[in-house]
Amino acid sequence: MKVILAEHCGFCYGVKRAVELACVCGQSAAAGQAQTLGPIIHNPQMVERLARQGVGVADSLEDIPAGGTVIIRSHGVGPSTYEAAEEKGLALVDATCPHVRKAQQAARQLAGEGYQVVVIGERQHPEVKSIVAWSGKQTIVVESVQEAQELAFFARIGVVVQTTFAGALFQAIVAVLRTKCDEIKVNRTICNATELRQKAAMELAGKVEVMLVVGGKNSSNTTKLARLAEESGCRTYHVETAQELRQHWFNNIDVVGVTAGASTPDWLIEEVMEKMQEFDQEMQETVAKIEKGSIVTGKVIAVHKDEVFVDIGYKAEGIIPLAELAYPVPERAEAAVAVGDVLEVFVVSEETADGNVVLSKVKADHIVAWDKVLAALENKQVLTAKAVEAVKGGLVVSVLGIRGFVPASQLDLKFVEDITVFVGQELELVPIEVDRDKNRIVLSRRAVLQKEREEKEKAVYGSIQAGQVLTGTVSRLAAFGAFVDIGGIDGLIHISDLSWQRVKSPEEVVAVGDQVEVSVLKVDAAAKRISLGLKQIQKDPWFDAAAELPEGAIVKGKVSKIAKFGVFVALRAGLEGLVHISELSDHHITKPEEVVTLGQEVAVKVLGIDTKQKKISLSLSKAQEEKERAEYQDYLSNHSSMGVTIGEKLGHLFKRED
Repeated sequence: MKVILAEHCGFCYGVKRAVELACVCGQSAAAGQAQTLGPIIHNPQMVERLARQGVGVADSLEDIPAGGTVIIRSHGVGPSTYEAAEEKGLALVDATCPHVRKAQQAARQLAGEGYQVVVIGERQHPEVKSIVAWSGKQTIVVESVQEAQELAFFARIGVVVQTTFAGALFQAIVAVLRTKCDEIKVNRTICNATELRQKAAMELAGKVEVMLVVGGKNSSNTTKLARLAEESGCRTYHVETAQELRQHWFNNIDVVGVTAGASTPDWLIEEVMEKMQEFDQEMQETVAKIEKGSIVTGKVIAVHKDEVFVDIGYKAEGIIPLAELAYPVPERAEAAVAVGDVLEVFVVSEETADGNVVLSKVKADHIVAWDKVLAALENKQVLTAKAVEAVKGGLVVSVLGIRGFVPASQLDLKFVEDITVFVGQELELVPIEVDRDKNRIVLSRRAVLQKEREEKEKAVYGSIQAGQVLTGTVSRLAAFGAFVDIGGIDGLIHISDLSWQRVKSPEEVVAVGDQVEVSVLKVDAAAKRISLGLKQIQKDPWFDAAAELPEGAIVKGKVSKIAKFGVFVALRAGLEGLVHISELSDHHITKPEEVVTLGQEVAVKVLGIDTKQKKISLSLSKAQEEKERAEYQDYLSNHSSMGVTIGEKLGHLFKRED
């Protein structure tokens, strides 16, 4: 067996520098006085080794005693952390990766130049958090093309990127961001070492039969390497240490590739390479032995309708009967496997009369799968299962070849009336109860959906702010307003913010399924509430209507409401004015009902328009005076011989208004 180590793997410059600085601190500082602020790198074995050298891990600066030393890890921190460390009197060793620092400063400069800063990367990654801390609270983090498509339009966008982010995805996101602004400035702060490591891993995966990816399970760049290797079609195992390796992984395997993440130390890689040499030597020295009840690895060499032939490295070929091939049993063998597939199989019986070995993939899957299911229960990992049958109370599924059960209450976030719609679907589930002795596995889709919703909520609450304009879909209506889906979570448009006109119910303005543009009025992440406005992105028709009413004009309207202090007159749809009680009559009255009734049509004079307060002052008495003055003037024109006597009697109609 040939083992090939990728050309580029293991510690990058920034990680190596950080670890070396931590080691120096451990040698020079008093016991327990030097601590990293969070794990120095995402590798538990390296963190444990540093702990033995006297370098601990602190969750916050409060955990470090006065006079101690704080080591800033390679992911970096925000400026407030430096200030807090100085105020506490701590010695500070800055192990921030130079590439990360470059990204931090680029983001800070963009913010200072007035750009809307967009950081492309994983929102919860400590490096991304440190970049955001340097560029301000208004910074937006984008993880995917979809998130980029959902952004509002900005005049100027400045872009930086997580140093370990995938280059192809970065380019795809930038292409979308270019459509979201008039001007864009892009700082491609991806570390060259990351790209070289990923490229080398993919090239190697195309040349070998099995890939080993060595590094912490919590390391972002290491898990990306494993995913890239898997996506290339190569069988891939992600291990943290050599102790996790299993010899049967490499049965009938000629070439194995090995790579490692940027946070994987050389000594861990060397241990894996040494273990692989031991496996190779053992496989060369040991003659293959087949024992009933053992699990072996083989390669499919022929597929018939009812059976499959497998090369298990033994003098006789292995046969898997159709009933032992998969759960549920397929109609034909080719529906489950193909020539060239590498399988783990259980030895049912040694050589038969025909000279073959009877094997079972179902039993092997069952044994291996139980270990995986138990591990998934412990680590809350998501498993993929196929819905097989709807039964009373829930759904029977096949998970890793084992029968599992999903209660109806765990199928969705809301009640499912017809669970048969899931039959035949691939579902993502998490185990919530596993009992190997009773052959019982209970799983939940609801828990997966709940976590996805929480992650969406975090993403939305972290990316939106008051004043943004978003596009959403009306998801449901209530008496008090409409709920709008804005990327996985609902915001509320209160009925008063649906229209500039008064509406009695939301159905007058929107319907479920409508796509609408809304303005973000308020974001309350703690209470998980987002207030939206529909009318705020439209021009208030009040101003257009009011502009058509010059002061001094006589207009007609209808009394719409009577109050103690006066009456409101509806001049047209959405436009009302107030006639104060003192303007209802030219003589003293005690209540408006002495002059007008609700619904009465009246002529009023426009006294004034306050556009700031959106108020219109009207007068009924002055409109009446205008009417009488006009009638008298007309009368005088036709009866001028009546002289002064009538003029004196009605002269009050021509008094100058104050």
